[in-house]
Amino acid sequence: MLLAAVAGLAVAAPVRPAGLCDRPVYLFGDSSLLARGVRASGSADLPARMKVFFRRVCGDGIKVETIARDGGRLGDDVDAIAERLARTVPSIAIVHYPSSDIEAGASVDQLLRAYSRMAQACASSVSICVVGGQLPVNSFTRAANDRQIELESRASYGLGSNYLPLHRHFESESGTRRLMMPLDSGDGRLVNDAGHATLFELYRRRLIELTGPGMPR
Repeated sequence: MLLAAVAGLAVAAPVRPAGLCDRPVYLFGDSSLLARGVRASGSADLPARMKVFFRRVCGDGIKVETIARDGGRLGDDVDAIAERLARTVPSIAIVHYPSSDIEAGASVDQLLRAYSRMAQACASSVSICVVGGQLPVNSFTRAANDRQIELESRASYGLGSNYLPLHRHFESESGTRRLMMPLDSGDGRLVNDAGHATLFELYRRRLIELTGPGMPR
């Protein structure tokens, strides 16, 4: 049922919100998590789906660029992201660092400061920004997983609709794993094609919500 629902969402009819088509689109993140999940094919990962979506909605002239590196962390990259947004006013930014900062030992407070810096950069550049939340990782300790959940709660409160909680959509109900099995690429960390389809639909819906009231769905 889950896979069938995801497949249906991924081919949903295009919308035509003008607010999405008058600016460049950037996808920032850890490239190993953003684009190259195990068994995520080249046409099925999140960046590829976003490019198809924006070109269907806006035409071939829209710029959709992925700016990511293996092992990327928001805490390290946030100033560079802010500088990019300041150079291309206004923009659309999707920020996807779903586990690498926590994996490296970042505290919730450190990540909230990075999120605050992102919010300032987005407001200053009049950009539409969606900061993605956390994804479960099977190998995380209880303490690391608890930091993810605390971060989701506090970031949702602090950033409002510009923060997209992800953890609950991917969390397993099994007591032996953290990442839901149908969305797991096989390593307990990276998501598969169905996982990328789920990410795409969650980001797509939030982008449409942020373009303003009365937008067609």
